Parts: sequence; C-alpha cells; structure tokens
Amino acid sequence: MELASRIVSVLLGLAVMVFVLWPITIPVGFGEVWWASRQTQSRSKTTTPVKPGPLLDVKPVAALPEAAAPVPSPHAVLPAAGEGKPAPLAQEKAGAERLAALKEKDATGAVAPQATTKRYYRVTVRDGGELQSGSVVIRLAGIAARDAEATCKDEKGKAWRCGAAAKVALTRLIRSRAVTCELPKSGEHNIFIARCAVAGTDLSTWLVRQGWATPSGPAEPPLAEAAEAAKTEKIGLWRGVE
Repeated sequence: MELASRIVSVLLGLAVMVFVLWPITIPVGFGEVWWASRQTQSRSKTTTPVKPGPLLDVKPVAALPEAAAPVPSPHAVLPAAGEGKPAPLAQEKAGAERLAALKEKDATGAVAPQATTKRYYRVTVRDGGELQSGSVVIRLAGIAARDAEATCKDEKGKAWRCGAAAKVALTRLIRSRAVTCELPKSGEHNIFIARCAVAGTDLSTWLVRQGWATPSGPAEPPLAEAAEAAKTEKIGLWRGVE
C-alpha cells in the first residue's frame, strides 16, 4: 500500500507540472503555428477595411507645342532684306565694268584688242601699210598708205621716195619684235585687214602720227587727231604741203 501511494503521488505531481508548464511550452516549436494564427485573427478584428475610392478621371496629356521661333533681341542687328543674294545693280555694274575694260584704249589712243588675237614673228614690211609673215599678208586697218615705189614732192617741188621712207620707218619701229594682230571674225586668211600693235603701240595710229599714212574713210578720233598733228608739224607725207 505504501508503494502504491507513492506511485499515485508521483503521477499526480507529474500531472500538476504538465498543467502548470503547458502555457509556456506550447508557443515554442510545435505551438508556433497556433500562436501566429491567433495573432493574425486579433489584428484582422482591429483593422478597419479600406474602401476602394472612385477612379481618378485621368485626362490625356496634350501634345507639347513645337518650339517657337526665337524672338530676336531688340538690340540684335537684323540682316538686310536682300542679303545673301546678288544685287541686280551690282551685277549690272560688274558687266558694265567688264565691257568698259574691253573698250579701254592704250596710251597711244588705240583701241585695245577685243577679238581673238594672234602673235606673228619674223614679220617683214611690204610698204607703209602692209605686213607679211610667212604666207600671210596683213593690211593695217583704218589707214591709207603709199606703196613702196610711191614718190612725193617737197617744198621745192623736188620728188622724193616717200613710199620707201614710210617702209623704212615702219621697219625700224618693228625691228625683230613680234606683231600682235586682231583676227577677223571669220578667222585667219592668207590676206586680211586688221589692227596690229608692237609692244602696245598701235601701228596704224603711229604711222598717221608720223605722217606716213592718212586716215581712210570716217576717221576714228585718235586717227583724226594724229593726222592733224602730223599735218601741223609738216612731217612725213605732209612735207612741202601748203
């Protein structure tokens, strides 16, 4: 009996210990799931549900306007209306200057060559108004000259070979230098009439000024002035003329 009572006492002690320690040992390990569910239930009861609000009326964003042109500063210098384009007056002026350059006269009064020119070498003088280079014969334009055999009379009435004198004078002027002549529009021929020059000196004007030729037809102003000066000085063909 005494042994049985001791066993009962032990069992009762174990039951008391289990009953006392159960609330503490349950959350650890096995009781973690149960404890978490209790905490979740308690929070859900205290939390007020949030009602969904009305949908916002979202308006589409308008397209951004294109970049406006920059407003010029009041102090900025605006370009002229016609800047960047050639002015018509400037073009006309340039054309007039080019035309004037083509018509420009040299120091002797001769008209500068405007047409195509050609330079002739080894030129021989046939008479006071005619040149030859190879097979090409060039007659000086704007003048009338005596042939190489022509004669004139001096103040005393004595004949002298004025044609030969004109030929010699022109030969001395040209010497062995090249002669530049204007070619006719139709091109070079075996015989043609042209204005020629040596080192910038117009041969027609020079011959008239030295009295070895006279202007032909309506005289150009430079030729007319040259003839008047030679006649006043009584040189060349004007020797002995009253």
